[in-house]
This record gives sequence, C-alpha cells and structure tokens, in this order.
Amino acid sequence: MKKFIIGLIAVLFVFSMVAVTTVSAEVKAPDKPMTFQNKKGPVTFDHGIHIKAGVKCETCHHMWKDKAKEPKGCKECHKEKKENGVPRLYDMAHKSDHSCKGCHKAMKKAGKKTGPTKCSGCHKK
Repeated sequence: MKKFIIGLIAVLFVFSMVAVTTVSAEVKAPDKPMTFQNKKGPVTFDHGIHIKAGVKCETCHHMWKDKAKEPKGCKECHKEKKENGVPRLYDMAHKSDHSCKGCHKAMKKAGKKTGPTKCSGCHKK
C-alpha cells in the first residue's frame, strides 16, 4: 500500500509539472514592440514593459477565452467607427478608465510609475 501511494504521488507530480509547462508555454507576448500607424503619429506598444509592470494580458485582451490560442489584436474587434455596439478603436485607446490613456492617468494619480499620459508621449512625429 505504501508503494502504491508513493507511486501515485510521483505520477501526480509528473502530470502537474507537464500541465504547468504546457500552460505556460502556450502563448507568449511578442518579444518586439509593435508599432501602429496613426494620422497623429505612430504609436509603439511594448508588451514586455506592461508584463514587467504586472499588467495581465486579460486587461487589454478582455475577450480572450481560449488561452491555448493567441489573443486577437485591438483592430480585430475595435474598428475606426463604432460597429454593433463595440467601441471604436480611438475610444478604447483614449476615452474610458480602461483605455490605455485612462490606465496611465489612473496610475499617475495614484503616485505609481507609469508610461506617457500626454499625446506626444505615445504619438511620435
């Protein structure tokens, strides 16, 4: 009986290690910053900086259900004009508390280190 329990614990340990390794290796953030072209000037977004700051992927990729697949990019749901009740891309970057600008402003107000809060901080000419 003792050998059975030890064997069961060993098997469970191996399965748990495989599961952890599989889940953590499924999707990783891009290792290069992404640049979005914009009429106000290109905006560069660095996933690595946000991950190091403790921002969870789901904060921005709020509709990400299947963690085994890469999440959709902003423009896949948020278009230039509001469609089917989905806020337009501009609004998601600027106008709500959950927008890029809103999050940075809230962090600054809380006295935390944050990224840019002014237009020229994101939009480079």
